[in-house]
Amino acid sequence: MRIKAAIALCVVMILGGAAQERPAKKAPAKPAAKSAKGAGSPEFKAIWEPVPFNKDLNLNAVACTGPETCWVVGDKSTILFTSDGGKTWQVQLGGDPESTDDPLMKVFFLDAKNGWAMTDRAKILGTKDGSTWTELSKVSGTSKGVWFLSPQTGLEIENPDSTSESTLRRSEDGGKTWKPVSRCSVEAMIGGLPRKLGCMMGTAQFLTPSVGFAGGGAAISMGTSVAAFGKTNDGGQTWTNSVLPETKWHITDLNFWTEKDGVVVLARGEEIYWTADGGDTWTRSVKQRLWPSLHGVGEGKIIVSVGEDGGIGYSVNGGRNFTSRPFKLPARVTDATFPDAGHGYLVGQHAMVYRYRIVPSDYTSPGMIAALAP
Repeated sequence: MRIKAAIALCVVMILGGAAQERPAKKAPAKPAAKSAKGAGSPEFKAIWEPVPFNKDLNLNAVACTGPETCWVVGDKSTILFTSDGGKTWQVQLGGDPESTDDPLMKVFFLDAKNGWAMTDRAKILGTKDGSTWTELSKVSGTSKGVWFLSPQTGLEIENPDSTSESTLRRSEDGGKTWKPVSRCSVEAMIGGLPRKLGCMMGTAQFLTPSVGFAGGGAAISMGTSVAAFGKTNDGGQTWTNSVLPETKWHITDLNFWTEKDGVVVLARGEEIYWTADGGDTWTRSVKQRLWPSLHGVGEGKIIVSVGEDGGIGYSVNGGRNFTSRPFKLPARVTDATFPDAGHGYLVGQHAMVYRYRIVPSDYTSPGMIAALAP
């Protein structure tokens, strides 16, 4: 028994020594993958790419419910739809260049099914399935547009020529009928003195069915006005209105991406102001004057200011400042929108549509224009 134990011990010692002398070899590390484009070169780039409609119609407004799902309205009561970012266009209404029908000037979509469009004579059309359109109602020719909080509840702003106060009207039946809710006024310190002013709102936006914003102006005296800003937390039932101090133009566009963060555009591009506290305070943006211009905001990560007749400005810091670039297009721009930070669209005369997107750095396309990425 002692001999067997000694032999076993020797075997263990020999095997242990062999394991120490010949450690298991590790698999060689795989070399790091090298970029085919070279070290330090970007793999992606931002571009504007033409995706026009195929008939000579002026396009006036665009609304999107997703990165590639958009509706465009234009002359001859035309409504176009795309589900692939403009690669193909489907005519939902109009589309005949020889038609004498009224132009559609505004479009609003709550979601992929519920949308509204308005003619230049303030006739309102609606869809409940994203494709079939019916005439709903007609409002004042001074209407500034409609904004819906739900498929049934909507708001409309009218600016009568005979008064200095906007009338806010409300619909509870999807836009078929409208009832006045309130008229716009604002209390402000002007020249060190308290003033109660009538205000004329021209644009609005709702982040949620409760939280919304409105922009316009208030007349101080003949030919003199100040920018006016409104905020609601109850779906437009009541508003808190204020003015932007030391301004002299109306707000013509606004866009918030959170309840605190947003920008307003004065006089179609004369000035841009940003806020980080829901409009309690405003700071003027550092930018080169680009007027008149249209604006699209992609989640606050990118803000684009497109000149009607050329030029473009980009902001990637919430409107604090803009970088200007040359931007030559074949026709005049009429509207711009960004459904998110990586996708944008602009439309204009002669069926012009351009889309903004992020593509691989080696991507090429006829007519594409280099852009700034967020």
